[in-house]
Amino acid sequence: LFILGTNYQNNLMLLLCQFLLAIFLLHLFVSYRNFTAVSLSLKDIQPVYVSEHALLCLQLHVNNEDMPFYGGLHIQLRGTSLALLNRRADRDREVKLLLPAAQRGIFRLPRITLSSTYPLGLFRCWTHLDFNKSLAIYPKPIASALKLTSTDASQGDTAGNVAGIDEFDTLRAFKPGDPMNRVAWKQAAKGGELSTKTFNQAQQEGGWLSLDTYAGEPLEKALGLLTYQVNRLSSQQHVFGLNIGNKRIEPSTGEAHKHRCLKSLARYRQSEQDYAAD
Repeated sequence: LFILGTNYQNNLMLLLCQFLLAIFLLHLFVSYRNFTAVSLSLKDIQPVYVSEHALLCLQLHVNNEDMPFYGGLHIQLRGTSLALLNRRADRDREVKLLLPAAQRGIFRLPRITLSSTYPLGLFRCWTHLDFNKSLAIYPKPIASALKLTSTDASQGDTAGNVAGIDEFDTLRAFKPGDPMNRVAWKQAAKGGELSTKTFNQAQQEGGWLSLDTYAGEPLEKALGLLTYQVNRLSSQQHVFGLNIGNKRIEPSTGEAHKHRCLKSLARYRQSEQDYAAD
């Protein structure tokens, strides 16, 4: 158009070319300014089990309330494009995304692509967001009977099942800090003092879960069986350790110990390049 307008000295055509150029440059500036009006942050991702969905909580921040964001904002994760916003935004908001957990492991979260074509669609502003976070996907629990051993099989001892893991021993006076699920509530309801249930010595010293116990089972099934037992023992506040391959986790209890065991099960025989270190 510019060449035609110049050759034929057509002022209207030259004016049209200048107008389109102005729109082009203005669109470039407005697109960039609008895209910089927002920022995204990602909350910590909670571990999930295979066949579940990981919940990604993205926090959309408006950097300047006097300069709100306009138009459509899109997020792309592993080929799936989702619209986060399609109107004016002048305050923070939370966006939740679901990521399917197809296989066990400790995975680095893939990069998230954020893009916008505001205002006229002539330009697409985009950025790849790397939040440097990992996602823990634990093996799917498979219900089974407890197979807790009384000794560490890795030391060459003959391991037997712990007898009476749920066997009641005696009552003692309640002390601050005792687990509430060990309190003898029936006796307390009858007007007696608070007492705490105690169990046999084998339970107090703790036992061991071992992958070798399920040597005849397929690997994924064996890991699922151990996952169920880790969850069950942790919910009952039992002391236990874990032997899996060449990794040995000393007997303990609590949420931190539970997740340490589950992460070991999740990353068992997982190649180094597939997971991010803790």
